[in-house]
Amino acid sequence: MSLTMPLSPLVSEAPAIVYIDFKSPYAYLAIEPTRELERQLGVQFDWRPFVLDIPSYLGSARLGKAGEVVEQQRSEEQWSGVKYAYYDCRRYANLWGLKIRGTEKIWDTNLVSTAMLWTRQISHAATQQFIDSVYPRFWVRDLDIENEEVVAGLLSTCGLDGQAFLEWAREEGTALNADFQNAAFEAGVYGVPTFVVDGERYFGREHLPRVRWQIEGGRGDAPDIANPLPADLLPYASLPEHVYVGVDSSLDSLRAIPELAALLKNYSGAVSWVRVTSKEPSVSKVEGDDNADGVSSRSAMHRQYRKDNAAASRERYGVLGVAEDSYPEAIEVLLNSLNIQLSLDVPEKLQRPAMPGVNVLLDDEIFIGRQHLPLLAKKLCLGDL
Repeated sequence: MSLTMPLSPLVSEAPAIVYIDFKSPYAYLAIEPTRELERQLGVQFDWRPFVLDIPSYLGSARLGKAGEVVEQQRSEEQWSGVKYAYYDCRRYANLWGLKIRGTEKIWDTNLVSTAMLWTRQISHAATQQFIDSVYPRFWVRDLDIENEEVVAGLLSTCGLDGQAFLEWAREEGTALNADFQNAAFEAGVYGVPTFVVDGERYFGREHLPRVRWQIEGGRGDAPDIANPLPADLLPYASLPEHVYVGVDSSLDSLRAIPELAALLKNYSGAVSWVRVTSKEPSVSKVEGDDNADGVSSRSAMHRQYRKDNAAASRERYGVLGVAEDSYPEAIEVLLNSLNIQLSLDVPEKLQRPAMPGVNVLLDDEIFIGRQHLPLLAKKLCLGDL
């Protein structure tokens, strides 16, 4: 099989491009909601692999069999972000009936990405079948995705010719995948899941409501970010006893405050609004970020892409007439209008947030970011927003 290359990273005949990496639990959580969107719209998206270079922006670590850290190059702040990410992923995995166990190392996913590119030339169905053959086993530590014969075997179980793939990979596929990964990164794809609609990039499954809105022509008001939930998820059997809302100076807090105030209006438990201080998570800066020719390294480019993504989010979801440097003042005005006073008596779990955004603590369960509002509504037994 000869792969039609090069693929244009941000262009496709499909309504949307979907970038995933098998070593990303967040990409795993995006699979079913994205497929559901395909079904609802009656379309097929263009699914493509993207290989994350995690050490270039989040440091690296390796765990022993018992889960202990045996080797690591991460700051305390980076560890905080990683731990919260797995905590958050497991929470949503449980809702979707998925299992996620923390990996023992940062896996090289170039081989399975090459295989995914290969299936893409066969059919959309072949790609989806291959995705399903990898994700569930990999995330329970039952799959060596760096082993050629293992990957060939997966393809064979999908009714494809695994040995033919290996021959193609050795002859041209590995090099083609490497070229494509470089092109995608240079085009601004830096994380997964990433959705591309009409050349516009959306990083994170929380953007699926806006992805749909854009595909359908952008009619009416654009929806806010929201993590998708299973359609059959019911309200929870019991309410939390105490809800803490931690407000920082971010756009996320500004957007979330009125929604949370409405959610909590009829809540019968204890509610405490507190002031929290957060900062953007750091991205690893390595020696030689800019080489002698002034060309930025991957780490430096990743930092810039994160800044660009944050700016795009402010543009998409910002509050009309409120500039970024006016968020703190706008938040104070909003809180006063709602008769909400922020306490400085902050519970320990909210004292060092893993990332910026509104913090909500339901008893001992922490949520960071307004993308959790649909799940918070379920947990407060008040239905969807």
